[in-house]
Amino acid sequence: MSLTAPNGSLIHPSFLRADDSFPEGYSLLEESCGSNGEGLALEEGRGVWLAPEEHFREDLRGNWCFGSLVRDPFHNRVRAVVGLTFPEARVSQIDPGSTLLMLEGVSSRIEQEIATRTSSKERALLDEYLTVTRRRGDTPIIAMDGKNSLMNAAATSRLQENDLAIVEGYAKSVMSSGRSSTANVTLHGLGLSELTLTAVQLSGASVGAIVTIRSRIEQRHTRRSTGVVHDEKLVQESFALAQLRQRLVGASDEFEATLSLAARAVEQSRSAVVIGEAGVGKRRLAGTIAALRGSSVFVDARHQTSTLPFTEEVAQALGATPDTLVIGHADELSQLDGIEIVRTLGGHPTTKVILTAHRATPTTIRIAEFCGAIELEVAPLRNRREDIPILAQAIAAEIGQKVLSRKMLSALTNADWERNVHQLRSIVTNALERSRGGEATMDDLPIAFQRVASMGRLSRLEEAEYSELRSALREAQGNRRLAASMLQIGRSTLYRRMDFFRSRGLDL
Repeated sequence: MSLTAPNGSLIHPSFLRADDSFPEGYSLLEESCGSNGEGLALEEGRGVWLAPEEHFREDLRGNWCFGSLVRDPFHNRVRAVVGLTFPEARVSQIDPGSTLLMLEGVSSRIEQEIATRTSSKERALLDEYLTVTRRRGDTPIIAMDGKNSLMNAAATSRLQENDLAIVEGYAKSVMSSGRSSTANVTLHGLGLSELTLTAVQLSGASVGAIVTIRSRIEQRHTRRSTGVVHDEKLVQESFALAQLRQRLVGASDEFEATLSLAARAVEQSRSAVVIGEAGVGKRRLAGTIAALRGSSVFVDARHQTSTLPFTEEVAQALGATPDTLVIGHADELSQLDGIEIVRTLGGHPTTKVILTAHRATPTTIRIAEFCGAIELEVAPLRNRREDIPILAQAIAAEIGQKVLSRKMLSALTNADWERNVHQLRSIVTNALERSRGGEATMDDLPIAFQRVASMGRLSRLEEAEYSELRSALREAQGNRRLAASMLQIGRSTLYRRMDFFRSRGLDL
């Protein structure tokens, strides 16, 4: 038994016995070895055999070679070739016709197994995927249903590590909502890209996603050749933008847009309102802008540092005449607080203000209008997934010399971060503390996070099944026979489903 790479060379994984006659990297291509059963089967489109004397290469003579095709049971496309080789010296008599018939029987059993294992949901996803790839074969296309992923050759050749996790994160939101969408992302393999995510109705309530990926850089190059547009990357970055880029980490379109507005606030010495969910890094962005402009003072509307009323704390902070006053959690200020703060700011015309808030309120709007503030929105991590591995690696670098494994980075990229960067930092820090070697792996992630991440890979029907299974086992006090009876399923089915959920790290 052997495994062959797409380039025709042999691979020797650890679970296969090595053969000195056919070492790692040995080429089985027609141009290299003259003839082989697998290549001939593909060329002829049917099962074939080659007698020893039919080989043109000396080291292949003396072997009987057979090849049989495995076809997709739904679309009749060749999916694999089963090859069989008999050294003539070890076989006294051989009937090639009977041997080929036996091998084709094996191929038929594989096709039947594919048909049995492929559920109606998977078939629906495959049908839609093949329809799209026939129309856009040269464009990277990925199909997902939460458990399976299908990629065309353009996707496998052009996407790099972690790109799939980024795409999968956006696809999850489509599968959850059932609504198609688009997203602009930065991928390692394609750079700036546009994702077109199409919701596909599968069996029952299940929804899959077909993702078409278009490189915006290539589109921009094409348009530039016709004189329509120029590449903004050719324009030299401003000093403020370069300074912000040194202090803040990200690569997504959303990050770049926020960074550009922040640079404008620095260059024009403007007040600003930084809006975003909890934990996205609003205070870090506000502090970076303030640091680039000179002296600053921070006051927090939620966690006051003195017993004074907040408006008096603001007045006291302004008494030092800072270049910038940063007010955290400004959306928690009352309208009376806003009126008093505006009155106080009127006496300090040179001080600029930066507000951080979860959302705009009448008070933040009043202060922003008085100061002529520019609004900066910081997107949550789920909307800029390509920033997640970069942030995770930056956090690891801050803590020490350990690195994060590729599988761990992929899991982090695919997770939904309710508390955004704050939660990401906590998880990465915890994993680094748990790891013993120079690399933090999936096993080092907190168990609770692994379970939540596993739940994210379940379809809605599987989540409902998991909940019912846990409830039945709890009510039956762990008695599996009774739990199976309550669920009206056989015990073997119960055990199989328990194994399925445990394999995803879920507790029963």
